[in-house]
Amino acid sequence: MENMRMDSQKSSEELKTRTPKRQRGHERVVILLDAAAKVFARKGYDAATMTEIAAEANSSIGSLYQFFPTKPLLAEALHIERLERLKAGLHRMAEQSAGLSAAESGEAIFDALGAFIEEYPEFAVLAGRRDIPKERKARSRAELKELIAAVLRRAQPSISDDISLMSGIVLELLRIVVAVANEPDAAEDRRVAGELRLMLRKRLEEAGAIG
Repeated sequence: MENMRMDSQKSSEELKTRTPKRQRGHERVVILLDAAAKVFARKGYDAATMTEIAAEANSSIGSLYQFFPTKPLLAEALHIERLERLKAGLHRMAEQSAGLSAAESGEAIFDALGAFIEEYPEFAVLAGRRDIPKERKARSRAELKELIAAVLRRAQPSISDDISLMSGIVLELLRIVVAVANEPDAAEDRRVAGELRLMLRKRLEEAGAIG
């Protein structure tokens, strides 16, 4: 019986000491991801090195490798974290967009993406990687398309007959905008993206008029 009490006390003490360690580990990961974001935004994905990221985080390279053994794993973790933020923003937009026309909803989505890229410039770099896992990429595209559709479903007047097509077009234009953001010297591409955005607005206005 005494041994059982001692074991119970020991287990409680171990739990008390493990929790701060887990918290410190979580905080360390956040610091490392933020450092990676700065280096990727500044140098690009291919040119960035794990040594530079560790230095940006004021961390040893061994500590970085402990959490992220390779650069692709680090970039993927950061990309997923930023995607979750983007999806959360689209979800909030869907909840708050009631009463907007389809064209206004489309504009709001593009404006939100512009603000997102300005806040997280590394996102465009991460989205342009060639080593993104195909299954995760397909899943993320499907999730983003559905969130865009959720915004457009609340448009007034309704464009319910065109939701799938319009959400797909919006997603493709968003992809172009993100790609252009990763090429700051591509002035012609930015003009093309702007023209496509105007065409989308006109198409959404027409869909709303028909609805």
